[in-house]
Amino acid sequence: MKNKIYHTTQPACRLRMIVGLLLFVAAGMSAASTPILVIDSLNKKLPQLKGEERLAAMEAIYNQSLLIGDFDLQLKVLDEWQTEAHRQGNTVAEAEARVDRILDYFNEAIYDSIFPLSHDMMEFSEEHGMVRQKMQAWHMLVGAYHFTGQYNQALREVKMMYEEAHRLGSEYGESMAYFNMGNVYYSMSHYEESVDAFEKSIPLMRNIDQSVLLEIYPYYCDALDALHQYDKLESATVDWKKVIDHRLAQGDNRDLDVILANYFIACAQGKLGLNRLEEAEELLNETAIHVPEKNNYEWLYLLFYRAKLRMLQGRYEEALELNAERLAMCSVINDKPTLIPVHKQRADILMLAGRYKEAAEMYARTFELSDSLNRANTRTQLNELRTIFKVDELENTNARRKSQFVTIISVILTVALLIIMLLIWLAARKLRHKNRELAQRNKELKVASERAEESLKMKTDFIHQISHEIRTPLNVLSGFSQILTADSETLDADTRHSINHRIVESTDRITNLVSKMLELSEASSETVIEREDQVTPVRIADEAIIAIGGLRGQKNLCFDYQVAPAVQDLQLKTNLKQASRTLQFLLGNAKKFLHPQGVDTTEGTVRLLVDTTADKQFIQFVVEDTGKGVPAEEAEHIFEEFVQLDEYYEGAGIGLTVARSIARRLGGDVVLDTAYTDGARFVFTLPNT
Repeated sequence: MKNKIYHTTQPACRLRMIVGLLLFVAAGMSAASTPILVIDSLNKKLPQLKGEERLAAMEAIYNQSLLIGDFDLQLKVLDEWQTEAHRQGNTVAEAEARVDRILDYFNEAIYDSIFPLSHDMMEFSEEHGMVRQKMQAWHMLVGAYHFTGQYNQALREVKMMYEEAHRLGSEYGESMAYFNMGNVYYSMSHYEESVDAFEKSIPLMRNIDQSVLLEIYPYYCDALDALHQYDKLESATVDWKKVIDHRLAQGDNRDLDVILANYFIACAQGKLGLNRLEEAEELLNETAIHVPEKNNYEWLYLLFYRAKLRMLQGRYEEALELNAERLAMCSVINDKPTLIPVHKQRADILMLAGRYKEAAEMYARTFELSDSLNRANTRTQLNELRTIFKVDELENTNARRKSQFVTIISVILTVALLIIMLLIWLAARKLRHKNRELAQRNKELKVASERAEESLKMKTDFIHQISHEIRTPLNVLSGFSQILTADSETLDADTRHSINHRIVESTDRITNLVSKMLELSEASSETVIEREDQVTPVRIADEAIIAIGGLRGQKNLCFDYQVAPAVQDLQLKTNLKQASRTLQFLLGNAKKFLHPQGVDTTEGTVRLLVDTTADKQFIQFVVEDTGKGVPAEEAEHIFEEFVQLDEYYEGAGIGLTVARSIARRLGGDVVLDTAYTDGARFVFTLPNT
């Protein structure tokens, strides 16, 4: 990522007042005046100033303190400015001082202080109706989570930020939410999602504040470069240049060297990707003009792309020298995410230069760094989950026993804990949504009571489902593991075989539940599933039948599979894997509820019919069974999460929820045919295209 400096835009009237004060002070000073002398002169004028002029002078002092680079001085000046604004009751000036304080902590990478300051600023903005200032504070809060590696929390805050901005009609807030989303997805290497978020942010911000676009474009172009979308990258730089020209036409030259350096680097990225090496060299030379110092992020990027250019030109020794210079700088700042691509670049150069042994050593170092970073990220994510869900880690109480069975059980228990945290998160998300609705309706007591009861029921259902589905296999695993690891126990072969069978059976049961939980989290998505497979309905049905197993040749189960002649050779465009999964859910459901729980001595039938609908617009897969059926009044209720009409059957009550979600995202649906009374009949439809 490029440099992490965040900016805000001052209102024009305040900027003119500050400039006027500085000119007034400068009129009596020499051309060699330093920021310290300007600050001293302004401090002498302060006793004579009142109201907004006094506040403007304090802001001018703060701006001069930024040029000195003394963080303690900046905080001292901000304290005085904020106190004076509060004394005057000038909430706009107080908000400016609060935002600048967060910015200072951000640029000093003191993230622990940003969290409380951002929340305080958001509350202050809410109290005084300052929407944009609230979004600025939220933007920096997300940035703090982002740069400390707490990506899940950052995305949660982005989602809430977008929803709040949308509710308030703030396109600025919506654009900044998309901007943050793009940055977090980029750091997570989800480049397509990152590009999509930036492309939603830019059009919104173009009509609001083009100066903010100058911060968005560098990140957007990096994401395009990562996807090798060089034509789109070149188009983006054309739009970027228009924004720069517009700003210069207004006489605003702030941070011009940084802006132009980032712009020319992005242009060079596109030329390098298209192998237009002479143009890339000219652009990198332009970049160097705007990077007067060699201790900033722009110089690091310039070294990286110059090394890449030399490598493409076959000038490997020069490429290695440039890479070594950047490698030395990265090693000093100990920035692993930045260091890894530099190591990989060096390995690539050595490989092309025919220095294979050195290349292999460098690739190994690259993988070592990458593994180290992945381990650090994993620790961060686990700590983040513990913070979000307030759940302590399950401690290993028998660390001395390191047998294979104990290791497997520890992993299973950890997975079970993560499932519980995921479900708690889903429940908490629903609860937050309900609480926001209550706040919008002035927290009416009657509505609050109803929502609280509903929330309690949801938690009770969750505990019931988890206890019912996980407790039994966990008890089996725990008990048998103690038997197998006990030194005093001597087991015959048959007993050991039986125990191993029960352990595998219980493990599979929990593993299936893990898969279902992951599918449930996917079911909450509204993303349309890509339909790129050209297949026949028969193939979808055949794969589902094979995957579900146990339908043919099973005692007391008659499986009837019929395909209408009209669909035998019909081709439709869909997603084979997801369509087959949906049908698997329905066939598995029919097989499961064909006989009463624990009674499989009676004959039952499961029937699969594949045909078109009457209007020929859809292909339908009809799954019938002769089981106990579903009451008509429960026809929609059974598609909700965690719903089981009979608690004595195994399962978490999420299969039909996932099946309907997938079907609808494929353009079809899953419904219960209540007209069928000999059992249950589910109809799964897909578009006939």
